[in-house]
Amino acid sequence: MPVTTSCLVTGAAVLPLPDVRLDGRRPLLAVGSNASPSQLRHKFAASGRDFAVPVFSTRVDGLAVGHSAHVSRAGYIPYAPYAAAGQTLRTAMLLWLDDAQLARMDETEPNYDRVPLASADYRLTLESGPEVAEYFVYRSVHGVIVDLPATTQADAFAQLARRPDFPADPLPVLAGSALRRAAVTAALAAHATPSGLKVGEIFPNRE
Repeated sequence: MPVTTSCLVTGAAVLPLPDVRLDGRRPLLAVGSNASPSQLRHKFAASGRDFAVPVFSTRVDGLAVGHSAHVSRAGYIPYAPYAAAGQTLRTAMLLWLDDAQLARMDETEPNYDRVPLASADYRLTLESGPEVAEYFVYRSVHGVIVDLPATTQADAFAQLARRPDFPADPLPVLAGSALRRAAVTAALAAHATPSGLKVGEIFPNRE
């Protein structure tokens, strides 16, 4: 499960967030499983070294979360952010990653483009108060199902199964069949819209 309060995630534990230096780290907004300690350990364990990721609770104005219009290799339909004027996202966490962690995270997200957003467009404030001027998110290359709000997988599949011509494959079947995942991804495409995110310029490394 994703964490919901600010903390330090390491390879061995979830710890209270200490005073940490963020020099050399980049902020990445996690809207789903990337804020889960087990997911971070799975992704970063391959590096063969210990890791620590500062995680901050946030609120973001102008963003919402729906489902990406694709099925992951594990057989589920992941979350994806999209622009939503007038709404406030309170369920995302801000990860501060070093260059190696960010590169590894990119490797694990083939269905997304990492893009920069600015608080001038989507204001992001930390639980402790400060605003973060610039940060990254992963934008789905497949588009977003905005009328399927972020929910449990069981509920998402139940809602989709009520739509005409939508395959009714359960998650275990999808996890075991690339062919069926492709078929469901194709069916999802009919319900997808672009994220509408206003992407900023790549911001420089700041010390």
